[in-house]
Parts: sequence; C-alpha cells; structure tokens
Amino acid sequence: MFPAMSPAMSTVVLSERSEPGGAGVLQVLRAHRWFIAVVTLYAVAGLLAVRVYDLPDRMSLSLYSLVNLQLMLGFAAAWALCYPVYVMVVRRPARLTRYMIDDLRANYLTVERATGALIVAVFLPSFLSVFTGFKTMISVTNPYAWDATFEAWDRWLHLGWQPWEILHPLLAFPWVTSAVNIVYNCWLVVLYLVLFWQAFTTRDPRLRMQFFLTFVLTWSLLGSVLATVLSSGGPVYYGRLTGLADPYAPLLDYLRAAGEVGVVWVLKIQDALWQSHMMGQYDFGAGISAMPSIHVSAAVLFALVGWRVDRRLGLAFTVFAVVIMIGSVHLAWHYAIDGYVSALATFAIWRVCGWWVGRDPVYADD
Repeated sequence: MFPAMSPAMSTVVLSERSEPGGAGVLQVLRAHRWFIAVVTLYAVAGLLAVRVYDLPDRMSLSLYSLVNLQLMLGFAAAWALCYPVYVMVVRRPARLTRYMIDDLRANYLTVERATGALIVAVFLPSFLSVFTGFKTMISVTNPYAWDATFEAWDRWLHLGWQPWEILHPLLAFPWVTSAVNIVYNCWLVVLYLVLFWQAFTTRDPRLRMQFFLTFVLTWSLLGSVLATVLSSGGPVYYGRLTGLADPYAPLLDYLRAAGEVGVVWVLKIQDALWQSHMMGQYDFGAGISAMPSIHVSAAVLFALVGWRVDRRLGLAFTVFAVVIMIGSVHLAWHYAIDGYVSALATFAIWRVCGWWVGRDPVYADD
C-alpha cells in the first residue's frame, strides 16, 4: 500500500543509546499515531473517491515514491558531506574521527530520530500522491464555478481595484518579475528542505508533530476539501473557464512581454498545466486549483515554525511567505483572496494542532 523502505535507511545500524528522554520504536509510533491516522484516512478517502467517480487512473499511492526517495537520499548525502566540514570548522575536536563516531551514535543514529524520519518518509509520498489525485478530479467532481465570484470579491476588497493592478506599478519591470518568478519556483525546494529538516529533527518533538499535523490537515482540508467545494482555476485561466471578458488579459500580456527579455517561466508552466488538465492526466504536480492557495499556506506554515525556532529564521520565512503571496497574484496564479483565506486558515489549524498535541500525554514532558 505504501512505498518501500529506503535501502539506505534499512541498512543503517542504529545506536540503542537515544537522547535523554528518547523513545523506543513503539513509543515513536505512538507519538506519530495521529499523523498516521490522518494520512491513512486521507488515502482511504482517495481510493473511495476514484471508485465512486469511476476514475481509477486518477489515483495512486506511489506517484511520488521514487522522487521523494531520491530527494531524501540527496538531502542525506548533502548533510553527510557538510557534517565533517562543520565539525572541523566549528567544533574542532582534538580527535576528529572519534568525536564524529561518538557524536553520530549519541545524537544522530538513534532509534528515536531514525524511526521518526522513516515514518514520514514512508507515509508522506502516499499522502502527496493522493493529494494530486484529488486535485486532478476537481474538474469532474465539481466543475470550476467560482472564478467570477472571486474576481468580484477581490475587486470589492481592494476598493474597486484588482490586486494585480495595485502591484503592477511596483513590479512591472522584467527584472523584478524574473526575481519574483525565481523565488516562487524555489517554493518546492524550500518545501522539501523544511520537510527534511522536520523529519529528522528531535529538538522539539511537540513542535515537530504540530508541524506535520498542520501540514497534512492544511493540504487535505484546504487543498482537497475546500478546493473542491470552492472550485476555481485562477486568473491565468479566467477567460478560458468563465467565457467572460478577461480582466487579467493585460497582466498576461505583460508577463509574455517580460518573458521575452527576462527569466519568466510561469506562462510555459501554466500552459503545460492547462494541457495536462485538458487531457485528464494524473502526473507530478498535475491539477488546477486556485482557492485556497497551498503555496501561501505552506509558506505561512514555514514562518510559524521558524518563529518558534529562531527569530531570524522566522523573519526570513515571513519575508518568503510575503513574496510567495505577492508572486501568486503578480504571476496570475491566484486571486488575492486565495492567499488571505489560506493564511488565516493555516494559522487556525496550526493553533488547533498545537492545542491537540499539547494535551497528548506522549508530549507531556516536552
């Protein structure tokens, strides 16, 4: 049902010496029971949905298994290369080899850390695969009907202006648009870096579980349930989906012109996504959905975690979230209201998950 264990993980000889207060395998499994339950229920819902709508080719539990394994191993290899350099430059022990062996055994190759990371590595690819399945089924389960409404709400909220029109005098320079596009495309890299970081960290187990529960609940409740109920394609597809006069045509014309002189990949990606949508393909990153914005939701979640870890990290992630929010509008991916709803809903889910994890006796001593 779920992707196989990574060969690299299965051959690691774990130290039986865990961190102070560390847990055995069963205790770690118990600490992850709500995460496992949410992902499992989500997967079951996905499998039932494809049966109800007779779309067996729109759902898999392993679409992202290989790419997630490759990324996980890549991040692990990068860490393994950087770790000796860090020890030599920062810690500078008298006996380098002995220090590294003892440090790895005591702090990294522990049952608690490896088991927690393995649970995430096994369940998360299935979760992301089902998420893509639900996203590609939106046009079938509830064909796009909210774009005109969100366009009107955006205009009302911004006193008669479209948000992109407000941003345009500040951002309508090819080099600025290129920079925004590059940062926006880096979202996926940042996503996997944060997932890798949280998968392996044992610094604050309560915070870690709050992050993962918030992550799977925002993607399932916002990215699947709410996205289906409030189905919309976004500004770039407004004309094609509504058949109405397109208020975003000037923005799209500018993006095409900017792409002639700068690095603006967005329209090619959007065209490819539309072709995938029209062909009913179930593939990496497939599916069209604007409300709410998962890009903004995830970026806000990064900031929430960052502020709990370090003020500088929180500030950096907050700036990143603001750029993602602005970029989602400027690059015609989203209505501004998509981001507003995502940010507020993500914060609410974050608080609920924090309360829920806080009352869990497994984390009583954290």
